[in-house]
Amino acid sequence: MINKANRMRMRSLDACLQVLEDALLAGRTRVDAGLGVQLRTFLGSAGLIPDHRLEGRKVQRVLDDIFDLQELILGPSAELDAVS
Repeated sequence: MINKANRMRMRSLDACLQVLEDALLAGRTRVDAGLGVQLRTFLGSAGLIPDHRLEGRKVQRVLDDIFDLQELILGPSAELDAVS
C-alpha cells in the first residue's frame, strides 16, 4: 500500500516520464537547459532533488533513473506483484 506522500512522489515522477517521452518523440536525445529545468521542478516537488546535473545527459538514461526511483518508492513488493 502506498501512503499519500509516496503517491504524490509517484505523480511527480510520472510527470517526469511524460516530459522525457515527449522529448524523445520530438527527436531530442539529450537533456537541454529547458528540459532540465522542467525535470528539476518535478523532482523538487517530489522531494527528490537530483544529486547530479541533468543537462547534457542522454534522455534514455534519465528515463532509466526515473524508473529506478519509482521502484525504490514502490518497494520490492511491487516487483513481485508485477510478476505474479
